Amino acid sequence: MEIPINDVLIKAVETLQQGSAFVLATVVVGAEKTPGRSGFKLISYSDGSFAGTVGGGKLERLVMEECRRLHESHENSFQEYNLTDDENGIGMLCGGVAKVFFEYFSVGRKAFVFGAGHLCRSLVPILRSLSFYTIVIDNRPEYVNLNRIPQANEVISSDYEEFISKFKPGREDTIVIFTHGHLYDYDILDQICRKNLQVKYLGMIGSKNKVKEALKGISQAGYKGNLVNQIHAPIGLNIGKRTTQEIAIAIAAEILAIYNGVKEIRSLTLTGGKNEND
Repeated sequence: MEIPINDVLIKAVETLQQGSAFVLATVVVGAEKTPGRSGFKLISYSDGSFAGTVGGGKLERLVMEECRRLHESHENSFQEYNLTDDENGIGMLCGGVAKVFFEYFSVGRKAFVFGAGHLCRSLVPILRSLSFYTIVIDNRPEYVNLNRIPQANEVISSDYEEFISKFKPGREDTIVIFTHGHLYDYDILDQICRKNLQVKYLGMIGSKNKVKEALKGISQAGYKGNLVNQIHAPIGLNIGKRTTQEIAIAIAAEILAIYNGVKEIRSLTLTGGKNEND
């Protein structure tokens, strides 16, 4: 599909925001008599579809083949194509050489934060600094706006049950649960486990005793799948928390430990004190 170069770049940004992988192919040197001039771009998606052009014909077919290979290898690539019909060429009569740079953009990881209280406002900037696309969900319309949480990528005002009924996170995504007053924490966790949503990290805040009861209820429900055994609660590493900011750091540290494959992780045990999430 031939579209203007600027529109290809817009599609690339939109695809990044959606958290989908793609390959961007750019003609960095184009032969004078070929349709593919320097700067032409093509974006290739993992399902085989594409937008833009590098000039069409045999060159474009070969570029698409390289894009498919990079979707598997997750690498960048630089290729030269001899646009001739001799033994060294690709079977074209244009003449000259086309040079194409291929950039692979991996699936972006998202963090879904349930609850837009004080802890959310401390955690979101940290997650953004770690390249998470952050989405905040709260059932209180007055709490979910970008003026309160300017570093969130998205803020969503929704009934929690309704949101989760349509919720489709990716396997590399994170879910953090700390609703106001912990009124909806267990319900959200229960629905996520009921659906056996597959994510990289699932954490819920709460005191040691409350978490114990919540996990007991989830276990007794007998949900299928391995998600139940991957719940991090109480949430966060044990760093002797004192403030909302410290809890946010403890949560981010635990999330990083999971993404980095750390085996021995000590959870944060909340014993007494005020839980600063309202």
